[in-house]
Amino acid sequence: MLLFHRKNRGPAGIRSDAERDRATAQVQFLRAALDKLGSSSAAARCEQMLETRHAEIRDYEALKRGEIQLPPVARLDEIGALIPRIRISRGLTQTELARRLGVSKQVVSRYEETGYRTAGMARLQEILDAIGVKTSIRLEV
Repeated sequence: MLLFHRKNRGPAGIRSDAERDRATAQVQFLRAALDKLGSSSAAARCEQMLETRHAEIRDYEALKRGEIQLPPVARLDEIGALIPRIRISRGLTQTELARRLGVSKQVVSRYEETGYRTAGMARLQEILDAIGVKTSIRLEV
């Protein structure tokens, strides 16, 4: 399951083991809250958040096992949202990607938080090269 925030906002979900650990703690908190809420509209919202966090954790764990399915990319601005998924499936941390690019981890973190919208095309190609992605572009007129 590929979860996205609003259009072109980058991937929702978990991008690191630390985020997975926080999500797991949130799941435990939400379960405890759900037990106390009974059946109410608040309980329904809590259940929905719980399902979302479970799906994000499952998705991250699948990526960590190298399981990835990428949708076809029709536009260049769709690539950035896929980079964290590819990075995770290749077993690379943000720190390792940063090292390969010669930048700080914070730079990679900022790129991922913004869906790589602030990275230029040349930088995107450097990133794809660093994570071992082959690209093929076809233009039609």
